[in-house]
Amino acid sequence: MSIKESKMTDPKVLAAQYYEDFNRFAGDLYPNRYSHIFCLQLAEQTLEIKRLAQEKNSKLAVHYYPPPEFHEIADKLGDSLALSRFINEAKSPRVDFQAVFFMAATAKMLAGDATRVFVSGGPEELGCSLVFGTDHIWLESWKRKNPEGLLITYINSDAYTKSISDFISTSRNTAQIIAHAATQYPGKKILVLPDKFLGYVMKAKAVEILEKKDFSIDPDLIEVYEQSFGGFNACCYVHEQFGHDAIEVAMIEHPEAVIMLHPECGCFSLCLSKLQQGIIPYEKAIIASTEQMIKFAESSESEEFIVSTEPGLLYALRKRLPDKKFIPVSAEAHCRYMKSNTFEKLIRSLKEDRMEVILCDNCKFCTNPKVTYRDERTIHIPREVANLVKPKIEIMNSFQ
Repeated sequence: MSIKESKMTDPKVLAAQYYEDFNRFAGDLYPNRYSHIFCLQLAEQTLEIKRLAQEKNSKLAVHYYPPPEFHEIADKLGDSLALSRFINEAKSPRVDFQAVFFMAATAKMLAGDATRVFVSGGPEELGCSLVFGTDHIWLESWKRKNPEGLLITYINSDAYTKSISDFISTSRNTAQIIAHAATQYPGKKILVLPDKFLGYVMKAKAVEILEKKDFSIDPDLIEVYEQSFGGFNACCYVHEQFGHDAIEVAMIEHPEAVIMLHPECGCFSLCLSKLQQGIIPYEKAIIASTEQMIKFAESSESEEFIVSTEPGLLYALRKRLPDKKFIPVSAEAHCRYMKSNTFEKLIRSLKEDRMEVILCDNCKFCTNPKVTYRDERTIHIPREVANLVKPKIEIMNSFQ
């Protein structure tokens, strides 16, 4: 039996590999987490998960931000956009989604009834500060005050907000979509939501795109959502934690490193200003989505990188590129919602067929599209909401 084969049948061999990899590539991110005993438990659970997934004919779709053990079981590892595309293209009868709920909901709205989509917890447990921080009443009021106005909504949002939006975007194409909307609907007000940090950055980039096309626009026509609601501040609470001087401190400590910045980061607007002023040199910084960071690091000749996003990404970067050095801006800024995924919950989901994301028709429980109904086994999305969202996501996918 080869080493590769034994890893998939012998939990002790797999546990030893887990212990080595998790501590080598993520020991600073998860201090004291990966003991020999815990790695053996994870290895035994891995074999059970693989067996159950095979029995249920399920693919395991995993975001970069859950703990490292999830990276090891993934049939597809990616950011939210990549995972939604995977589910839509894989045509698997079942997918178990290991991320946050809005990502699984987006995937289900794309796949429709062709694929059963499961998550291992409810929408509150697998939540997102961008979702919880969106004030639907305020948005509806904005639309009444601006009946011809356009909503451009970042994909990290709930199904209802997507359904009342005119465009949906990703962190890699929001600026292009703002510019597109401005040229197609000249003079119309545009609201970019629900992340103010990403919104201000992408507004500035969209204006630059339009200027290069000799298209004149009043920047005041592009408004950024910045309402505080539900205890959140119109931003990713994880990225909000990065201090305003965090990048500069990291640059001083690692002067040779290239800086990879996610546009959701709380320090980003300030960082963009510092880029424009030359305090942060352009040649040493890139603005990138999660997936783009990996592609950049793979192709770059640089050997050292400062990574400004949720630290879960670093395990993937370090394992894929072990000869390069990746430094987190904050090793403690973990997303509690992503980290609420556990092997125990996934095993229960696979065994008991819970929690399934379903599209419902005229459901008596779904009288309010702003409120996500769930019971012990299912989480509902009204089909009429999904039908409004799907074509907008397809348009989003046409922008690179």
